[in-house]
Amino acid sequence: MRIALFSDIHGNLAGLRAVAAALHDEGPLDHVVVAGDHLQGGPRPREVWELLTSHGWTLVRGNEDDSLIHGDSDDKPHPANYRQAFKAQIAWTRDRIGPDVLASLAALPDCWRISTPDGDLLVVHASPRAIDDRAGGMHNTAAEVREAYSGTGASAIAFGHYHRSFVRLTPFALLVNVASVGLPVDKRPLAAYTILTATGEGWIVEQRSVPYDLSEEITAAEQTGMPPWSTDPA
Repeated sequence: MRIALFSDIHGNLAGLRAVAAALHDEGPLDHVVVAGDHLQGGPRPREVWELLTSHGWTLVRGNEDDSLIHGDSDDKPHPANYRQAFKAQIAWTRDRIGPDVLASLAALPDCWRISTPDGDLLVVHASPRAIDDRAGGMHNTAAEVREAYSGTGASAIAFGHYHRSFVRLTPFALLVNVASVGLPVDKRPLAAYTILTATGEGWIVEQRSVPYDLSEEITAAEQTGMPPWSTDPA
């Protein structure tokens, strides 16, 4: 069983198109699962949604999807020094996608699970414990990871949220971070995805990245009037 996974598109249509083309060349896939944070942060969120849904892929809800669903409020955490930019982008994206897409986002599940020859695969955005958890990174201790990810009964847990590809073997499950399509940590225009294969004798994890045209996204941001991601005035 071969399953393609990717996450954190953040409204980056060029990155998503690059991954879609790469998946087409991967050969037969049993499932394609997208682990959340689909639309917020890029200049073409509605176009990203239309491409995602046209393929019939399985979509999981992320924390930035929740931000769009609920809108902004003063009791929500904001990135340090970027509160006004965050509020402006949320409002702009909600206006671009409209109430129909917001309703569809709200209907997405917060996890997806399937039985395989190597045990269950569980896909979440951040952790099984919370949609915005920060306990599964490479820097987290074994105790932090165990508290957030153990007890599911799954043999493998795949997630995004950290925007960095990595694999972590634990006593209870194989943890696989599928990184980000639209906002890679190193800021290089490389869209990440992962192929998980259940062989019946263990998981095979293949983590890949494909280039996309960043200038296309910059031009789209200028043309659509997307609010800039800039620090708040002093």
